[in-house]
Amino acid sequence: MNKSSTQNKNKKLTKEISLDELENEESIEEVKEKPIEKDLAKKEEPKKQKIEVKLDNDSELEKSEEKIDIKALEKSKDKKITLTKKQKYYQKIQQITKGWETKDLENGKILEVRNLHVSFPIGRKRQIHIIRGIDLDVYRGQIIGLVGESGSGKSVTSKTLIHVNEQGIISADKIQINNWELTRIKKDKYWQYIRGQKIGYIPQDPLTSLNPTRTIGKQLLDALNNNKDWAEKPFNEKKNYLIGLLKTFGLRNAEQIFLAYPHTLSGGMKQRIVITMVVALKPDIIIADEPTTALDPTVQASVLALFEDIRQKMGISIILISHNISVIAKFCDYIYVMYAGKIVECGTKEEIFTNPAHPYTWALISAIPENKDEKLYNIPGTPPDMANLPVGDPFAPRNEYALEADFVKEPPLIQITKTHSAATWLLHPKAPKVTLSENLLKRINAFKKAFKNGK
Repeated sequence: MNKSSTQNKNKKLTKEISLDELENEESIEEVKEKPIEKDLAKKEEPKKQKIEVKLDNDSELEKSEEKIDIKALEKSKDKKITLTKKQKYYQKIQQITKGWETKDLENGKILEVRNLHVSFPIGRKRQIHIIRGIDLDVYRGQIIGLVGESGSGKSVTSKTLIHVNEQGIISADKIQINNWELTRIKKDKYWQYIRGQKIGYIPQDPLTSLNPTRTIGKQLLDALNNNKDWAEKPFNEKKNYLIGLLKTFGLRNAEQIFLAYPHTLSGGMKQRIVITMVVALKPDIIIADEPTTALDPTVQASVLALFEDIRQKMGISIILISHNISVIAKFCDYIYVMYAGKIVECGTKEEIFTNPAHPYTWALISAIPENKDEKLYNIPGTPPDMANLPVGDPFAPRNEYALEADFVKEPPLIQITKTHSAATWLLHPKAPKVTLSENLLKRINAFKKAFKNGK
């Protein structure tokens, strides 16, 4: 993985790649499809019987053993295949996507993000820098955790990947999914093909995804009809497929739910329906943004368990976003810890929880409650104002282990192993050794024991 460095701080943001062919594309509605000729069906010829067509000086066809209706053939050439609006859309998309293609990602990698920056305008002349040069890698069938406090940039990152940050100013060296380079897509109308087809999105509150005036079945069918492979299939085939998915995701009375309205269902049921809506399109990646925040604690575990089923049964990669690090520990394979718009530590689940290296990660692990009666650990201070970040490491004012260098210069990601890195000056060879708190060591040992037992 490419690492951020302090030398790149003043580097200009990478300009988005532009394609003239995309800029010059007409809207889908305005494109006039060229007539598509039907292939002429060849008549079955008797064995050993040939039809010879000769042209004499008068350009007339000589008679053969079989009569050929020339007028009928000429007429058939003029027939046109009428395309539906959906078919025209997908035909146009097929032409456009050729401009997005690039070399396939290697070693099973399905998403690669390099040096992603996102800013938002403040007034006419100022900008607030929310995402400050992050790298992400997602492999097929992997569950990635993105963890951090509110305001760390998790949701902005996820919404940037599906292009729904309306006012965000985005730049990146690379945002590639499979063999498509997404930085080449300049027109918003083409992103509706990416959303759902390539990247599915599950929001915090399922109510924001469901229309209260339409039945669950109609909404599921609307989503499914956005898939070119399903759009033209018979209604009953689509209905049976969706009802089967609802049952797979734990909704026993799927036939009744298909005809129900959202307000008649519980929060857990609505979240399962939203998950069904996303999974039905079989995207390569699903981004789940705090998917259990609006749910009762008794329902959260069962909903989160669905993601493990989706990964195992369908091979879909998942980016799970949460402020709850204990949820991340239970369900994720690889973890990115975010603070103030940057990745401050990344590593495998075992590396993050048994050998954490960044003081912010230490604080998050220390805040995990061990039992009901235990007093919760609170991280001192508050997250920084992104419009006025302090000099040096943004976490330094809250860091009891901060060094003098932390208030002068922001540390780069320093590699610990091939899969584990952290942005802290404590990893510098000349940095003093620190003694971790008993509270933190207690939790680290608990994770070591849990991982050893396969939990």
